[in-house]
Amino acid sequence: MEQLVRTCDRDEGFEAVPQESFGADVVESCTNLALDRFFEAKNAFMAPLLNAPGLVTLYADEAEIELEVPAEPGMERRICRGSAQIEALFEEFAEVMLSTTVVEISRKVTGRAAFWSGLVQGVHRERREPVRLDALFRLEFDEHDHVTRQWTRLTPSGSE
Repeated sequence: MEQLVRTCDRDEGFEAVPQESFGADVVESCTNLALDRFFEAKNAFMAPLLNAPGLVTLYADEAEIELEVPAEPGMERRICRGSAQIEALFEEFAEVMLSTTVVEISRKVTGRAAFWSGLVQGVHRERREPVRLDALFRLEFDEHDHVTRQWTRLTPSGSE
């Protein structure tokens, strides 16, 4: 009788590929998807159609955001912890910016952490002038793709 199914050891045929790389690749793939969804939602939920509660759903309940905006008085360096403070931060940001869009330039994903650089573009609410900021993000995601920690630095485009 011909053998229809051949059994083998779990690692047979994969000796040249480190097994731990498979898990890392899956995690990084998930983090890449989480990063895509994060910035798609940010663009959908930020001003002019501010949905601060929707933005908060992107974060774990006890998430932390560290924000550095050296060019904006009062927002030079802020740390927000938890849903209520994060929601208040987005509402405050919407008071400054009439509209906001993020544009990706590059990214690097390592495990559940992502490094993202790009631009934040929009219109300043009071001055009615276009704003273009260079943006750096470091995001850490949990196993549910919620952001647990975020560090962001926004500087006027073209400056350090």
